[in-house]
Amino acid sequence: MSPRPKNIRKVNNMPSVAGFRPVISNNSCEETIFLHFEEYETIRLCDYEMKTQQEASISMGVSRPTLSRIYTSARQKIAKAFVCGAAIMIEGGVSYTNSEWFRCGSCGFLFNNINPALKIRKTVCPVCLSEDIHTSNININKNKIMMKIAIPTRDNVIDNHFGHCEYYTILTVGQDNQILSSETIPSPQGCGCKSNIAGELEGMGVSVMLAGNMGQGALNVLTAHHIKVIRGCSGNILNVATDYLNGKIADSGIGCSSHEHHQCHSHNE
Repeated sequence: MSPRPKNIRKVNNMPSVAGFRPVISNNSCEETIFLHFEEYETIRLCDYEMKTQQEASISMGVSRPTLSRIYTSARQKIAKAFVCGAAIMIEGGVSYTNSEWFRCGSCGFLFNNINPALKIRKTVCPVCLSEDIHTSNININKNKIMMKIAIPTRDNVIDNHFGHCEYYTILTVGQDNQILSSETIPSPQGCGCKSNIAGELEGMGVSVMLAGNMGQGALNVLTAHHIKVIRGCSGNILNVATDYLNGKIADSGIGCSSHEHHQCHSHNE
């Protein structure tokens, strides 16, 4: 049984930095602690603005118990970073913001910044490649979200190397199988079976991965995180995702060592 999708949480103010690193550390800790945007928001609301958890939960559009769980997770991560001398990166999660989202003036597609913490504007539409891009407020009804699909991406097409892609595209799909929005998160640029990307994607509510080439180790890790993997995909990410949602794509069953071609396999073949 697939895990119940997590409700998206509203982040009212994005962080002004991408993360923090210790100045001097006596430990040999090379671990990086990933603080999700919604976790950062609970710290900002509860510890910086001194709001009650009830007030913070209303601001983020979540229940009081959910807010408490996010807040506890954030404090534990920060405490671990301080004690162990680990770096903190602020990224990912199951959240949205009314800023740093863009709408294509040509096709109307809604997408976000690849790295909103750094305020780097993405000027090309991922669907039609138009540069007619405008800032936009978003209004995604979280009750209409059916699934989230992750795709290893490079230059707007599926990257054949899952663990070494340029970034991951996360597509939010509605109950009518329509793609509601696209967001991107940086790739850890490492072995897919050893990085924490599977856990990060699961935390964002991702349940499907459309990929090209992938080793058995990465496949096992993603499966353990309740993410269904469809291998053997190639081409424009939106075209492939649309084909998958229309039932035209099945897993090729081909792993990294024996992957001979990169075309998606149709159920009709």
